Amino acid sequence: MKRSIRRVNALLLLLLTTVSVSAQELFSLEEAIKYALENNENVKIARVNTSDAESQVGETRADGLPQINARFGYTNNPTLQSSILDISRFDPTVPEGTEGRIAFGIKNQGDLNINATQMIWDGSFFIGLKAAKMLREKVLVDEQKAEQDVREQVMKAYYMVLVNQVRTELIEINMTTLDSTLRDTRLLYENGFAEKIDVSRLQVQLNNLESEMSGVEQAILASKNMLKLTMGMPVDSEIELSDDLETFDFNYSAAEIDAYTVADRLEVQQLEYLKRLAELDVKNVRSQYIPKVNLSAAWGRNTGSSTFSGVWESDRWFSYSSVGVNVSIPVFDGLRKKYTVERKRYQLETLNYQSSLLTNSLRQQLIDAKKALDVNLERLSVQEDNMELAQEVADVTRAKFTEGVGSNLELIDADQAYKVAEINYLTALYDAIVAKIDLDKALGKLN
Repeated sequence: MKRSIRRVNALLLLLLTTVSVSAQELFSLEEAIKYALENNENVKIARVNTSDAESQVGETRADGLPQINARFGYTNNPTLQSSILDISRFDPTVPEGTEGRIAFGIKNQGDLNINATQMIWDGSFFIGLKAAKMLREKVLVDEQKAEQDVREQVMKAYYMVLVNQVRTELIEINMTTLDSTLRDTRLLYENGFAEKIDVSRLQVQLNNLESEMSGVEQAILASKNMLKLTMGMPVDSEIELSDDLETFDFNYSAAEIDAYTVADRLEVQQLEYLKRLAELDVKNVRSQYIPKVNLSAAWGRNTGSSTFSGVWESDRWFSYSSVGVNVSIPVFDGLRKKYTVERKRYQLETLNYQSSLLTNSLRQQLIDAKKALDVNLERLSVQEDNMELAQEVADVTRAKFTEGVGSNLELIDADQAYKVAEINYLTALYDAIVAKIDLDKALGKLN
C-alpha cells in the first residue's frame, strides 16, 4: 500500500514538472525573431498595407474596364400633369383659339435599360495605374523595413535579458562568498578573535546584495516583458531564453564597411519611391490638359398602360438603343492646374533635399556605428581586465582576513570594488552588443 502511494506521488511530481516546463516557452534568438516576424503587430500592419496596395492596383485598373449597369423602373402616376393648349392645333374642325385642358403621359409606365461606358483615353488613368503599381512596390519595402526594425528590437531586448541574468549569477556568487565569510567572522567573534562591528559590516553588505538581487530580478522581469511585447507574445505568458552571451560575434569586416553603399539601405529605397510617386503626381496633373474620350452605349425597352396589368403585356414593350462618343475638352480652369503643377514640383524638390540629407546621415551613421563599436570593444576589454584584477584583489584580501592579517574594512572595500567592476563590465558588454547591432543595421545586415 505504501509502495503504491509512493508511485502515485512520483507520477504526480513528474506530471507537475512536465506541466511547469511546457508552460514556459524556450526561445533561441533566431526563434524569438521568427516568432516576432509572425506575431508582431507592426509587421502585421505592414503586411495588411501590402495587401491593401495590391487591392488598390486592381481598384485603379477597374476604372479602365467597361462599366456596365442595368436598371428597371416602374412609375405610377395617380394624377397626370395637365396643360392648357389650343385644341385647334390637334383638331382642324375646332375653331382656332379654342382652349382646352389636356393631360400628358400615361398612368403606368415601365422601363428596362442596360448602359455601358468604356474609357478610350484618359491620361490620368494610365498614370494612376502606374502610380498604384509603384505604391505596391513601395509598401513591400515598407514591410521589409518593419521586419528590420522588429529584428533590431528583439535582438536588443533579448541580450538585455541575458545581461541581467548574468548579473544575477554574479550576485549569487558574491552572496555565497560573502555568506561564507560572514559565518567565519561570526565564529571568530564568538571566540574573541573579531569585533562585533566586523560582523555587522559584513551583514550590512550581505543585506545590500540581497536588496540588489531583488532589483535585478525586477529588471529581468521588465526586460522579459519588453521582449515579449516586441515579439507580439502575451505579456502574462512565461518565456525562457536558450542562448548565452558567449555566442555573440563582435567581428566585422573593414573592407565590407569601405565597400558598402547607403543606396542599399531600406530608408533610401523608401525615399526613392516617394520621389518617383511625386514625379508621377506632376505628370498626372499635366495629363489633365489632354481631352478625355469615352464611348457609351445603351439599350432598353419601355412601356406604358392605363392599367397596371397592361404593363406586363409583352406586345406593349418597345425597344430603343443608342451609341455615342463623349469628348471632354478642358478649356480654362483659372490657371488652377498651372499652380498645382508648381506645388507638386516644390514637393518633389523638398524630397530631393530630404534624399540628400538622408544619404549623408546614413553615411555618418555608418561611420559613427563603426567608431562606437571600436570604442565600446576597447572599453569592454578594459572593464574585463578591471573585473579580473578586482576579483584577484578581493580573493587576496579575503584570504588575508581569514588568516587574521587583514582588516574587515579592507575586505568590504575590496568586495565593493569588485561589485562595481562587475557592473561596469556588464554595462560595457551590453553597450558593445548594442553597438554591434547598430553597425549591422547600418550595413543592411538586419534586412
